[in-house]
Amino acid sequence: MAINPEKEEYELQYFNFSSEELVAQNIQMVQSLLNKSLAVFTEQLIQKQKIPDDPATRLRAGCNKTAIAIYNDCLPAMNNLNALYRKTFFIPDNVLLPTDLLQTRGYTEELEKSLEQEVLTAKDAVMQGAVFLASLEAEMELHRELEPCYEAEEEIVELLKDFQEEEIDADDVSDLVKRLEIAGIIVDGSTQESEVELDNFLLQK
Repeated sequence: MAINPEKEEYELQYFNFSSEELVAQNIQMVQSLLNKSLAVFTEQLIQKQKIPDDPATRLRAGCNKTAIAIYNDCLPAMNNLNALYRKTFFIPDNVLLPTDLLQTRGYTEELEKSLEQEVLTAKDAVMQGAVFLASLEAEMELHRELEPCYEAEEEIVELLKDFQEEEIDADDVSDLVKRLEIAGIIVDGSTQESEVELDNFLLQK
């Protein structure tokens, strides 16, 4: 079974164990037990049989080699046991948290920060666009409210144009001036000055 170093590293960091780590620990434990058992058995044999120092030393030196040979003989059973460990303690990919998928995909912290900055920039652009649109909508609403005023102003201008184009009757103006003088609304001036002012007024029209 191929080992995925990134997945194993994640499992060790997040779950504090991995199937491959348990397999390695199991192999180490079996080898250690074989070595210790064989060492104890050898010492008991030396004492019971009262083996001399030189042969005893040779027996002790061969313990490690013998333990390896015993382990190799047990390899089929060990392989079955390791397969059981892998099957029992395998962690499926779907139990990984979404935020932790960055590690399994090899994303770097710099890339993640860069993506976060892009998101913030996009959010700022959206907010600025929203503010601009709100300001534009307010301005358009103001124009809609002022539109009746514009129309009324155009009507007044048209009326003024119509009044300016109408002919003024000099007799009517003179009669109006006399009535105003009689009513004391305007001060009575000299006849000649009044006629000159009236003529000037009529010429302007």
